[in-house]
Amino acid sequence: MSQPMQSDKLASAGSAPRKLSKGQATRRNILEAAEISFAEVGFDAARLDMIAEEVGIKQAAIFYHFPSKRNLFDELNRDIQASLVHLTKVRLEGATDPWERLMLLVEVWLDFMVARPTAARLILRACADATGADGEKGQYSTDALHLFRAVIADGIASGRFGDVSSMYLVNLLSGSILHYVCNPGQLGSDRPYRPDDPAEVAMFKTVLRKTARAVLDVQ
Repeated sequence: MSQPMQSDKLASAGSAPRKLSKGQATRRNILEAAEISFAEVGFDAARLDMIAEEVGIKQAAIFYHFPSKRNLFDELNRDIQASLVHLTKVRLEGATDPWERLMLLVEVWLDFMVARPTAARLILRACADATGADGEKGQYSTDALHLFRAVIADGIASGRFGDVSSMYLVNLLSGSILHYVCNPGQLGSDRPYRPDDPAEVAMFKTVLRKTARAVLDVQ
C-alpha cells in the first residue's frame, strides 16, 4: 500500500490527525494508489484493476466511491487543488506585505510539489488535456491560480509591484516549479539533480525570488 501523501503531512502539521471511517480510508487509499498510477503512465494507460489490487480491494469496489475512471481522475485533480489551497492559506496567514505574501506562496507551492511529485506530473498532464468529466473543461486549478493572481494584483494596486500582467508571472513561476519537479531526468546525464535535495530546493527558491523581483520591479 502507498505511503500517506507527503503534502497532506505538510498541511496537517501541528493539528491532530482526523480518524477516518473504513469507507473514508478506502476512498483515500484508492486516491493515493490512483495518483501514483495516473502520474506514472497517464490516464489512458492506467488500469483500475491494478489500482484495486494495490489497495487490496475488488475492482467493483472502486465504482462504489467513483462512478468512472474519468471521475476518479478529476477527483484527484480536485484533491490536489484543495490541499494546495489549504496549505497556501495557512502559510499566508498573518502576512500583509504583497512581496512577502508572494514569496510565501511561491515557496509553499514549491514545497508542496517537491513533497508530492505525483501531483506535479498530474497537473502537467491535466494542462495538456484539460477536458474533465462529461467533456467539461477541467477547473481543478482555478482556486489556486486565483490566489496567485490576487496576491500580484494587490502588489500592483499598492504600488509595490510594477504594472505587469499577472498571467505572465503565474505562468513563469508556476510552470518553472512544475518543470523543476518533473524534469530531473530530462536534462541529460551530465546535468543531474535531485528535486527534493534541500540544497537544490533552497537554490531554486533563490532563483524564483530573483526572477519575480526582476519581472515585478519590486519597490
